[in-house]
Amino acid sequence: MKIAILGGTGNIGKGLALRWAYEHEIIIGSREQSKAEQLAESYAHILRENATKTCNIRGVENDKAVAAADIVIVAVPYQALKSLVDSIYPCLTNQVIVSLVVPMEKQNSYLKYVPPDDGSAAVELKRLVPDTVGVVAAFHNLSARKLCNLENRLDYDVVVCGSDKEAKKKVMRLIEDINGVRPLDGGEIEDAAIIESLTPFLINLARRNNLGELGVKFV
Repeated sequence: MKIAILGGTGNIGKGLALRWAYEHEIIIGSREQSKAEQLAESYAHILRENATKTCNIRGVENDKAVAAADIVIVAVPYQALKSLVDSIYPCLTNQVIVSLVVPMEKQNSYLKYVPPDDGSAAVELKRLVPDTVGVVAAFHNLSARKLCNLENRLDYDVVVCGSDKEAKKKVMRLIEDINGVRPLDGGEIEDAAIIESLTPFLINLARRNNLGELGVKFV
């Protein structure tokens, strides 16, 4: 499967690229071609050092990444969401977009979830893209640092929200390709506000209790 990662400079985007690149074609997207290429090469170097298997990863500008992809991972700050969608809109046809976006802001040294007028970033994204594009919310509550370290054994759940059943199935199958991560159906796209709001909660919880990055596991 061809997976474009927009926001591959962040740890969550990097971690997903590293975990998928042996089994799928990964396309790192950036506003600048040279930056995308540099990132892709740095990730490929990590993968070559960790295994003898061939990885498939390259970097291009955002619009080219989206045009070539089956799945588009959107891992940008909320403030950049609208401008990103505007820039890739002409390339959107029938892809599945996975939103990792969380609208939050810093207040008194901690983070607060600030939902937009649409109720969540995922619902807003669904409104902004063509109706032919499936939108799914997922990956909000993974430890990005642990995801990036290929020596770490993962044991997490990823809640997936989406109203497009086929799109949600595709994303859940993709999650199953990451060892130690279990996908769980979290309901409709409107339910994404719940999993989005957990992100600042987990960050604050870790900070208040001197813990490392936290993830979610339902038992």
